[in-house]
Amino acid sequence: MAVLAPSPKAQFLDANGNPLVGGKVFTYAAGTTTPLSTFTDASATTPNTNPIILDSRGECNLWFSTATSYKIVLKDADDVTQWTVDNIDTYGTIAAQNANNVNITGGAISGITATFNVTGNVSGNAGTVTNGVYLTATQTLTNKTITGLASASTVNDSAGTGYAIGYRKIPQSSNTTAAASDVDKHLYVSATATIPSGVFTAGDHFLIVNSSGSSITVTQGAGTTLRLVGTSTTGSRTLAAYGVASVLCVGSETFYVGGVT
Repeated sequence: MAVLAPSPKAQFLDANGNPLVGGKVFTYAAGTTTPLSTFTDASATTPNTNPIILDSRGECNLWFSTATSYKIVLKDADDVTQWTVDNIDTYGTIAAQNANNVNITGGAISGITATFNVTGNVSGNAGTVTNGVYLTATQTLTNKTITGLASASTVNDSAGTGYAIGYRKIPQSSNTTAAASDVDKHLYVSATATIPSGVFTAGDHFLIVNSSGSSITVTQGAGTTLRLVGTSTTGSRTLAAYGVASVLCVGSETFYVGGVT
């Protein structure tokens, strides 16, 4: 891949196409008569005279400041104006680039379609992406793989309600009184297991596993209602030896319990 080489020197001609020997290049801030510096090279450390006096070939070294707007007035050696051009805009700098990667500083880009390979965090007017994916209200994500999400992450539904990301396994808990941290886990107990109030909301689910050779009680805590699945029966339930109970909160401190008697 190649690119067109820029003109290494600026050359100015008279009306007959001849080099404007001794001509003068005046540079101003756009739309004004306020002198605005140009420079002898890209380092922008040595300003040109203003006006710049053209050499025997009608040439000069002419470097503009980045992200600046100029007006140029060209005169011959006798101060006869040849032309005036206003609102000459320059742009920000490209700090580094390779085949598919350009870092740009000094401004914003709009009105383009871009493909990003993002590492780390990206912030913008629409939101923030942190090692993942940001979608606006009008965007969807279909058949995509998202990596790097912790088990404590949440995914929002269309109403904005956050739901915990599930586990690929069913982690074990030794709690005998179920806690919020037990959602999507199994309580591995050998004695009474209690379902408390004020902890769970509709949709929360967990299992209770009886690790003993004797029946245990799944206790209906104060303020909660345990309903035996498939019946109108409520109250504390019995979990057989080595049995497994499924507990689903359906809201209003009400739980449906299966696998018990």
